[in-house]
Amino acid sequence: MSSKGRRSIGSEPIRVRDVVARHKDRLVPLVNKDTPIDDLPQAIEWHRHSRQLYVVDEKDHLMGNITLGRLVMYVFAGSHGSSMNPRHVMGLITCVHAGDLMTEGTLSARMDDEVEEVLERMVAGNVDEVPVIDEEGRIVADLTMIDLLMAG
Repeated sequence: MSSKGRRSIGSEPIRVRDVVARHKDRLVPLVNKDTPIDDLPQAIEWHRHSRQLYVVDEKDHLMGNITLGRLVMYVFAGSHGSSMNPRHVMGLITCVHAGDLMTEGTLSARMDDEVEEVLERMVAGNVDEVPVIDEEGRIVADLTMIDLLMAG
């Protein structure tokens, strides 16, 4: 880290591609939008570094995400009683596929982004991990807050 608190390698800022290179063998937690809801707990368990699944279309374009918290709310929707809005509960229990349960507007990063900027967006968006997408919106990697904090 530089004297100003910015993460850098020499005089160059650390970029997302530098962090991704350290985790190139890690599997990205992807599920197709048509994946049955019942398959999601196992899918999230396979990717132990992550606490969310990225929902993609047939060409691996990012459509949204499903956090562990949202999946837990779905699984236990009937036991939340009066603590949840009835419309929200109905929306959850009528989900059939990953695309039905996902949240759109997922915060993402690109390979050329500076780590410091991505960290700032993550903190502002209150997210702990982000997908890394290419120019066409396909997911090529994912990064956790810990990955970025450990950079530099």
